Amino acid sequence: MISRISYYGSLLGILVYSFPLIAFGAAAYLRFGNVWLPGVHNITPQYYLDLLLFTECVWVLAANHYKLASVTNLFQEYTGFRAAFRACLVTLILQAMLLLFVKELIVSRIFILLINVTLFLCVVTARNIVRLTYESGALPRRSVKILVVGTDRYSQRSVDILRRTPFLRCEIQAYLQLPGQAVLVHDAPLITTNELCRVEELPFDEVVVAIPSEGYLQVSSVLDSLRNFGKPIRAILDLGPRLSLREKVFQVGRLQMMNLAISPVESFAYTVLKRTFDLVVASVGIVALSPVLLVLAILVRLGSSGPVFFRQERVGRNGKSFMLLKFRTMRCTSSAESDTIWTVKNDPRCTRIGAILRRFSMDELPQLFNVIRGEMSLVGPRPERPYFVEKFRTNIQKYNLRHCCQVGMTGWAQVHGLRGNTSIPDRLQYDLHYIHNWSFGLDLHILARTMFTALKDENGY
Repeated sequence: MISRISYYGSLLGILVYSFPLIAFGAAAYLRFGNVWLPGVHNITPQYYLDLLLFTECVWVLAANHYKLASVTNLFQEYTGFRAAFRACLVTLILQAMLLLFVKELIVSRIFILLINVTLFLCVVTARNIVRLTYESGALPRRSVKILVVGTDRYSQRSVDILRRTPFLRCEIQAYLQLPGQAVLVHDAPLITTNELCRVEELPFDEVVVAIPSEGYLQVSSVLDSLRNFGKPIRAILDLGPRLSLREKVFQVGRLQMMNLAISPVESFAYTVLKRTFDLVVASVGIVALSPVLLVLAILVRLGSSGPVFFRQERVGRNGKSFMLLKFRTMRCTSSAESDTIWTVKNDPRCTRIGAILRRFSMDELPQLFNVIRGEMSLVGPRPERPYFVEKFRTNIQKYNLRHCCQVGMTGWAQVHGLRGNTSIPDRLQYDLHYIHNWSFGLDLHILARTMFTALKDENGY
């Protein structure tokens, strides 16, 4: 069973990972009229070779992250349109970053656009051809003969799901009933634990244990007998409603550990792609907005006495504190007051220019420096003051879960109008939704909505 899925997964992976070569050939023909770039005048072939190697590396990472080479995910989305679009968008953005930072690399922009259009068409076409070929029955599939341990409703449901698994044809040879177990399966012979000798007569390839986890102690003696047949034994895991096995067992020294309900924020894309994007955008933003930042700093300084910038301790990822940077929008008060008093609408502490800055979130712009320093991200749950974190984590269940990812300048809760004096439990639900469903595309979506929200939102105070 495992070898069958690995085999088809390897074939699909080779196909998907070869798409950049196909895309480069197609783009070269459409842009220059010649697939062989050394034969094209007025270009430097070495630049295009460098771009090809870079694109191949990026594409492998993007295809893995969006599971374009996964046999299982091949059948979860009807066309593969969204996954293909996101992978191509990530590839295009990183190609643009490469050209931005490597000025010596002179490559046709139209050529790059054609590459990504071709990549998108290749992925969608290939996924649908493979899916339709499978559904038509044109692919030869040798059946896997299985002995199932279990006869109750859990076993029945597991077998139904197993039979619907892509690229896998199962033939149930028999069901092994445990003592006192209900019998709800009737599509294959039934064997009791007192009749294990009958198993020798069955031409099965594998044993599948399909019982709830609480029944494993009961089945241990049976498994000892089944091991003597020299066949692979698999177990269908049920870890309960709150836990799910989403990643492989991995080795840490001499220990084996298993991820339970791993969050997307532990992925390579989150730690590398998101951080790279934050650094590039924040750096470009500071340079591009430097005249605006200078004007705002002058207005803040002239508007009231006190420093231009306001520094305040906030709680970031993994509960670590950092000093958040903002334009000062209030009159100078004691730190005890600013750290423990919630800002309300028409707050008398705000200066005239400060009220305007807070209304359009322009006071947050200096946090671009926090992003560059790695204390914040462009997108993530908004960081809170330690006083309120301690208060909320005591009164609101799961509040501290929001600190498992990097805090941000804007977030999923903020683009839904949950800023200022709004419901903390509601904000938490949006923050947890963001953490559990993070993707690079979601970050881009939030950034696109932030500008519109900042202009329209009435809770900006």
